[in-house]
Amino acid sequence: MDMKHLIPIFAIFFFMSTTSASVALAPSSFDTQSFSFSKPQEDQTFSILSTDVNPKLQKFCGKIDYPIECLTSIIPFLDENVDMIPMSILKAEIDAIHNKTKEVLDKTYELSMNPPTSRLLPLCLKTCINNYNAILESKQRILDAISMGDANELSMELSHNMEHVFACEEEFKEAKIESPMAELNSLLVKIITNSLTIDVDMTNF
Repeated sequence: MDMKHLIPIFAIFFFMSTTSASVALAPSSFDTQSFSFSKPQEDQTFSILSTDVNPKLQKFCGKIDYPIECLTSIIPFLDENVDMIPMSILKAEIDAIHNKTKEVLDKTYELSMNPPTSRLLPLCLKTCINNYNAILESKQRILDAISMGDANELSMELSHNMEHVFACEEEFKEAKIESPMAELNSLLVKIITNSLTIDVDMTNF
């Protein structure tokens, strides 16, 4: 099966404007939850950040939703000697998701060790921990889907990862607690979004 246009048709809708974009899930138990992100100052910020970056990677990241997050998340996991092809970039992005999830999970555990500011906070953090662990457990299934060229399975796994992040945020929303994970969760959503929109058969970049 060709791995083309890895954009889920059932889980995520993108709403774009000239200054901002939001990512929202299809109807679910948390269908009102969404993250809103400012679009980067594309030319200036992107060019400054990418001065010493491989031109092919720079061009590739410039074509997907969050160019800055694409570069900053992928570079640590992309061997400079590897072929700069979409498949390699996608695998590096999967490593980035895994690494960022571990970072968020560590912060969640740290918060759970401190005296709660609300009696509901420990319950919210427990839900987040379960969801972050689910994302970590999905990595091998995602890599297997890439190896087998199973675009549907890949899309489904990444979409589920997105749902896990939203489920964490929804817990804080329902408890009427400001989410201490919001900033890291929003970055994680951007990285997953980039992974969902990578076309591994892209050749002109």
